[in-house]
Amino acid sequence: MSHPLLSVLIPAAGGSERLGQAKQLVRYKGKTHIENAVNTASSIKPHEIIVITGANASAIKDAIPHPGIRWKYNPQWSTGMGGSIALGAASVSPKSTGLMILLCDQWRIRAQDLQTLINTWYSNPERIVVAEAGGHYMPPAIFPSSYFKQLKGLEGSQGARSFLAAHPELLTPVPMKNAAFDLDTQTQLDQLEKSV
Repeated sequence: MSHPLLSVLIPAAGGSERLGQAKQLVRYKGKTHIENAVNTASSIKPHEIIVITGANASAIKDAIPHPGIRWKYNPQWSTGMGGSIALGAASVSPKSTGLMILLCDQWRIRAQDLQTLINTWYSNPERIVVAEAGGHYMPPAIFPSSYFKQLKGLEGSQGARSFLAAHPELLTPVPMKNAAFDLDTQTQLDQLEKSV
């Protein structure tokens, strides 16, 4: 199913200090995390896919033989994910009525998870639709265009998480167990490698 009014933003600018290697380039089932994220996003046929690079920008771009991606470089990548989301939100096509934020290290997210978010958003397109796991709100999340201004103002390491936590009344949570699995530490990498 095509989603011509939805943009997808993949922040992939971080230096992965806790992991000690570029998490975007860690392989899972034969493909890098960034390639898997782009492929998953592509499967829902959005209006556009925007990838924000920073650390390891050249290697990350080289890892994706995928046409049609809009690449944006964040020179302030070391200040945290908030700035990357702000840059992405400022780059969204004026045709888009929603922006999905998808993290490349959420390695268990599947196309069906994204489709569930989209279906929920379509039923109430003025609300922020967000994944929920373990009692926490987290990406992937869809922000209607009426919240692009708030996204453009984000900064720091929290990304959009602090905004979501501060405004639960604006959210429609979608239970999503797969969203709880990400990659920040060696322990999590060990878990990922055992799952292959």
